[in-house]
Amino acid sequence: MQIKSGLAIVGENLDVINNVCININEDGIIESIGKSNNCNNYVGNGNLIAIPQPANAHVHSGDNNFPEYGVKEGLHELVAFPNGLKHKLLNSLSYEKLIEGISSFYNTAYNMGIGLLVDFREGGGIGCKASKEALKYVKDMDVIVLGRPGPEFPNNCDGLGISSPVDYKEDYVIDLSKKFKPSMTHVAEDEETRKSNDFEIAIKSDFNALIHGLYLNEDDFEKLSYKNIYLIFCPSSNMWHGMKFPPIELSLKYNVKFAVGSDNASWFLPDVFRETYQLLLILRLKRIRGEEVAKELMKSLYINGYKSVGLEPRLIEEGKPAHFLLIDGYNSGIMNSINIYNSIIKRVQPSFIKFRVDRNNIKNLGLLFS
Repeated sequence: MQIKSGLAIVGENLDVINNVCININEDGIIESIGKSNNCNNYVGNGNLIAIPQPANAHVHSGDNNFPEYGVKEGLHELVAFPNGLKHKLLNSLSYEKLIEGISSFYNTAYNMGIGLLVDFREGGGIGCKASKEALKYVKDMDVIVLGRPGPEFPNNCDGLGISSPVDYKEDYVIDLSKKFKPSMTHVAEDEETRKSNDFEIAIKSDFNALIHGLYLNEDDFEKLSYKNIYLIFCPSSNMWHGMKFPPIELSLKYNVKFAVGSDNASWFLPDVFRETYQLLLILRLKRIRGEEVAKELMKSLYINGYKSVGLEPRLIEEGKPAHFLLIDGYNSGIMNSINIYNSIIKRVQPSFIKFRVDRNNIKNLGLLFS
């Protein structure tokens, strides 16, 4: 099978290659990436742009059952464990309804071009089992289900994802994080949790990644860099809850690897293209600009989210399984841009996705948004 595109983002360096013919063999592996004039019997055209499938490195899929709840409430009233409104609503759901809502969210993510979801599941092993049941209805998208202590944990969980290190005794958190990998936790989402030394406990526990980190300081970022711990930013969530901008500029300054997530399904679609665009705007407000800045954001989207949970990124590269998206380069304006990386961060959105390629399967997503 051959795919023709006018432009492709290729390899781990995310190189911009013009006029491409991607040859995919019978096993769904990218056999070669050549020039478009070598394409014979192909799908695509010169107005399409081939980009990798992005990772959404932090979601809560169970929330999908009650969209836009608690719009007048503060963060702690909504999500604090175990008495926040979110947990009361989750406990009110039947198991079948929970699966139905998660499956719907996964299907939305697939149709938005997502290659990987990292899903924080409440409810112990039973919560993880609901996600595994929901996955039966979704193919060709990776989902890492991170569970937390509760009934039947760690059964059906792919790793550990806890609300906060201060929800449990310190020794227990350290033991959990070292035993169940990949491991992630929220930290420094507000001043109160930061003052409770949640970051210090997380560092001792060797979590693979930390979520939010809004109130981390420069010394904290030095420690993250030294320990090679990923930071997951969820800008829309932070702003919706009236917190603050994520400290993306400190990640760049201290070379801390970061990825992006859309957080709770109740308030946000799994649209990480929008999340990364938010980070670009925040950086521009701080007068941090340029193509290299946009390229770092692209790495967060197409590479770092996968690596934060130990997976290989879904790159467009010879010898790799074919997992990529074909974007409308003409109507998005990207094809004629002189700043491709900035344009991809700013202009790629689900409505411009024409095709999703997964090995030898090509799905026309353009019909969904036409």
